[in-house]
Amino acid sequence: MTPVKFNEKEVREINEIIEEISKVIKPKSEIGARNRATLAGLLASSKTKGKPHYFKCKREYSDAIVNFFTKEKGAVKSRFSTSAQDTIFVL
Repeated sequence: MTPVKFNEKEVREINEIIEEISKVIKPKSEIGARNRATLAGLLASSKTKGKPHYFKCKREYSDAIVNFFTKEKGAVKSRFSTSAQDTIFVL
């Protein structure tokens, strides 16, 4: 699998989103990417406690952002996470 290459503008946008998420995330937090409406239904049906924090992003960036936090910051990837979504969430 070839790593995704981002241009300078995309890297700047990704870093801005990462900076926002860094203010909220804790080391054992769950992070993932999912459509907001779908996630609300999944959380209600699974009776998961905790209120998610949402962050908008471009679909192309969601995998890179989630992978950054799971590999670099020790966050856990949520079981509700899917690829290429327009919203990042933190539980």
